Amino acid sequence: MKLIYSSVLFLLLSFTAAAQEVNFDEALAQVKLEAEKGNYDNALTMLQSLQLKFPENEDLKVYQGRIYSWKKDYPSAIKVLVPLTDRTKPHPDALLAIINTYFWSEQFETCSIYCDKYLLLDPNAADVLLIKIQCLEKLNRDKEALELADKLPVTDNSTQAITGVRALIGRKAKNALAFSYLNVSTSNPGQSPLHYGYAEYSHKFTKSALVGRANIGYVNADTQLLFEADYYQTFSKRNYLYVNAGASTGQTVFPVAKAGAEYFFAPGKRFDYSLGFKYLHFETDDVTLLTGQLGYRTGTYTIAYRPFYDTSNELFSHVVSLQKANEEKESLIRLELQYGNVPYLYLYNNFVTPLKAYRAGIQYQHRIGSSFLVRPVFLYEYDEYLPDAYRNRFSAQLIITKRF
Repeated sequence: MKLIYSSVLFLLLSFTAAAQEVNFDEALAQVKLEAEKGNYDNALTMLQSLQLKFPENEDLKVYQGRIYSWKKDYPSAIKVLVPLTDRTKPHPDALLAIINTYFWSEQFETCSIYCDKYLLLDPNAADVLLIKIQCLEKLNRDKEALELADKLPVTDNSTQAITGVRALIGRKAKNALAFSYLNVSTSNPGQSPLHYGYAEYSHKFTKSALVGRANIGYVNADTQLLFEADYYQTFSKRNYLYVNAGASTGQTVFPVAKAGAEYFFAPGKRFDYSLGFKYLHFETDDVTLLTGQLGYRTGTYTIAYRPFYDTSNELFSHVVSLQKANEEKESLIRLELQYGNVPYLYLYNNFVTPLKAYRAGIQYQHRIGSSFLVRPVFLYEYDEYLPDAYRNRFSAQLIITKRF
């Protein structure tokens, strides 16, 4: 009789425990479903009820901390997770949760410390190593970040995320050298090709940058030089000013002197814009160009409109461009359409008449390694060189930049 009683009691306790386990799993599944929908307050309320029934379940506390971090209530997330992470034997999942919390809240120094704690438990945790590398980059400890990235296995070191970190560090280089060659040819009727090139050195300061450039042009058996400088100054809220000035050794290939400035306003959610001017002094004439830009960004694409107005000759030019950029790879492809007679780049002289020109162009940028950038440019122009007389104009340019 006693044996029968014990057996029945055991079965009842087993059924009760099983029911509780089913109820726990179902309740937790509902909490996760609400969190996945973004209903974080509902998920937290349901989770608190579950915690009252299972107060010793640490996984529930970890999940509560995760929900707070997804909700961007970082102080509450940290308050929940710290007791589980700052003890003698930290909870591994709590460490992962607090690492993400500190990273998302941009507390990179503390995040790095907790990464070290987790790496003591699992030295080869690729996700944590990546976050540690990103923290070091944000803290400008670039040498440490690169050394840690080099220690990753080949499969992890070649991921897009690591490539992106290397690109960010590469862009911090203070110095750069750039070289360019431009060939301009025409057909129907044709003329001797025009040749242009430049060598450029740039240096970045904390909130500014200075560029020195030496241009050379060979046109109609005449060679002239243009020396110019660019200056960039960044202000608060990411506004910045661009200033340019230069002087040449001749009067026809380049202007005798030039100056310009453009102010770029901090981009809004999707729009960015600028206002500026260019002044060109020739031996017999002066040209003032008013310009600016309005751009709209959506994802990796930017569509922009830039007008040029020649105040001296009362001429308008219009440029519309579409650009797709990959910030991590530092690559871009840009399509450009133009109507008007303001020519490409710095090739502007005082022999300007109200003739039409239609231009279509494409350019592409590709990064080689972490410090070389290559940018080929090709433009086709249907050029009215005399009233009602058109010819084909082809411009091909190659720009190579080395950062160090």
